[in-house]
Amino acid sequence: MSPPRPRLRLLLQMSSNHLFRRWAAYNVVGAGGVLVQLATLAVLVHLLGWHYLPATAVGVEAAILQNFVWHQRWTWRDRPPATRQAAALRLVRFHALNGAISLGGNLLLMMFFTGVLRLDPIAANGVAIAACSLANFAASERLVFRATVPAAALLLVLGMPSRSAAGQSAPTLDGWRTYEAAVDARYHAASESSSPFFVLDRQQASGWRDSVTANTTRLIKIEPPSIEDGKIHHWVGAIFVPGVTLDAVLQRLKQYAGRESEFYDDVVASKLLAKEGDRVNIFLKLRRTKIITVTYNTEHAVVYRKIGGARASARSVATKIAELQDAGTATEKEKRPGDDSGFLWRLNAYWRYEAVPGGVLIECESVSLSRKVPLLLRPVSPMVDGVARDSLERTLRSLRAVLVKPAATAAR
Repeated sequence: MSPPRPRLRLLLQMSSNHLFRRWAAYNVVGAGGVLVQLATLAVLVHLLGWHYLPATAVGVEAAILQNFVWHQRWTWRDRPPATRQAAALRLVRFHALNGAISLGGNLLLMMFFTGVLRLDPIAANGVAIAACSLANFAASERLVFRATVPAAALLLVLGMPSRSAAGQSAPTLDGWRTYEAAVDARYHAASESSSPFFVLDRQQASGWRDSVTANTTRLIKIEPPSIEDGKIHHWVGAIFVPGVTLDAVLQRLKQYAGRESEFYDDVVASKLLAKEGDRVNIFLKLRRTKIITVTYNTEHAVVYRKIGGARASARSVATKIAELQDAGTATEKEKRPGDDSGFLWRLNAYWRYEAVPGGVLIECESVSLSRKVPLLLRPVSPMVDGVARDSLERTLRSLRAVLVKPAATAAR
């Protein structure tokens, strides 16, 4: 039996009024976001001389974060997240949806209004903000701040696989193993006189030795082949450690095995698991940060080898990588395989050391595997890939700082 028409009209009116009040609150918060975005854009363009496109991207990012905080606390306060993890997932959804709409829409409209029509960047950005506002509200109402987000709709929008498909598929692992075997073969062949010892020499990175001996860190990216349902990240970096010998470097590295948390920014905790000759097994609790922070329990098998009197190398393979839930809290625990975010599935590091006049050249080749970047987030793929780069750069800088210290000081 259908409800009486007056009652139906009342329900529709209440729903309409509730949606209107939420829309009004959304616009008030959005107005604050506009001020944040325009102020950021004005400072970057007119005071710091930035190009209007990267300045727009930074302004949009600042507005997105400001808007999320206020929407969760006010606009959709009747739909609070059940847990901190749920709040974090909301932020990811909000950033992906609103970020894609705002960032993509703003950049395209800015290219048209400012790049083609030559309008002032501030005026053009105001028009772009208004054009993206309605789409952002609909996305937030339906997909971000709902009590339960329809899985099919969310997966369709974000282009993410379902949980059952989120793990490492057989084709993904086959692609990784094939690439790993090729890198391993080049690593072992580096002891032959006919093969370049350093990857940077093989990649013909001109002037890299002069660059690193001037106390800089040289980094290059190697583009791996694409693999199904995954992405390989391959970076190479080098440093120069002055005033040390090759034997001293190797001795100190083995001596500090298990104490990495004392020296490296990305290592939260560490422990020596086993040591036998040139073989070392260590536990590292790793923290990776880029917009969000992810922490892992990892175990690594490291094998050192001397190559003649002036060279040495080491191969480190992560034998365990477990993403942590509620890291740093009393409820911290390892996620089960397949339930992780897929930001880090495999991690190998290939180290090369060479004694040269004045010190030791050190190169690290980092090869890692993650899940494929979702379709909607492809425009920010370089940011995702930059996690591996930033981690390698921090590791090299920390290593240089440790090795240049007197042994007695570093051993404390």
